[in-house]
Amino acid sequence: MSRTIIRKARIAAVLVIAATGLSGCLAPGTPPGWSSYTIERGAHSASVGRPAGATGPLEGWISPGGASRTYDFILTPTAEYVLTSPTQPEDQFDWNKLPGFSDCGDFDLARNGAMFGWRWRTDTSPRVLEIVPYANANGVHQYPQSALVTLSHDDLAANQPLRYSIQIDGSVYRFAIDGTINGREIHETAALPRSCPASPTSTGKWFAGFYFGGTSTAPSQMYAYVREPADGTEPGQPGGDGSFGSAIAAPAN
Repeated sequence: MSRTIIRKARIAAVLVIAATGLSGCLAPGTPPGWSSYTIERGAHSASVGRPAGATGPLEGWISPGGASRTYDFILTPTAEYVLTSPTQPEDQFDWNKLPGFSDCGDFDLARNGAMFGWRWRTDTSPRVLEIVPYANANGVHQYPQSALVTLSHDDLAANQPLRYSIQIDGSVYRFAIDGTINGREIHETAALPRSCPASPTSTGKWFAGFYFGGTSTAPSQMYAYVREPADGTEPGQPGGDGSFGSAIAAPAN
């Protein structure tokens, strides 16, 4: 299915928009062997909680950075947020960010980088969480007009993981989301333009985490679960930590 790509010029400079905080405690309900992200009320960036022996998820500046990122991720019902005092009137509909990476030699994902965007829609009935591929090309924000995947309250409450993949392929970023939630098979792909097709994929990259914003900060505490080996190997594959993959349910909260 074709998707209209929206491009918006960057309004203000943001340095490394999705940097993770210092490692902290595991969020409630974190599946065994997984790490967690927690965004506190009034914050943009998440702290990372890691169980004993876990080294992932990837975070910070890594050189050489490689050409892809793949991780298993569980969004929880804490992502059902409502902004009552937005910094700007339309902030409820800003795209928040899932883990991604900068590109083209930049530290700043808001200038050049690829990630997934997510937001909770309060203007639909029923309300849903939308996920889109999201890329910045020399400060221009790019994402499709329609969501790649939508998740309901029941989907979030199911506590089941999806696998997210971002890969650099010459002049484009290729995105994929795969898994099963509440018996619904999800296999979606998309592509967005890359601003530096001649740049080597091995250039250094800033690997960012779970992030709220947009402009406003989180109106309430939010947490999510992630499984990503720190060496970048695909979760559940040789070289990973041996935990389950994206098609198997995690324990319920």
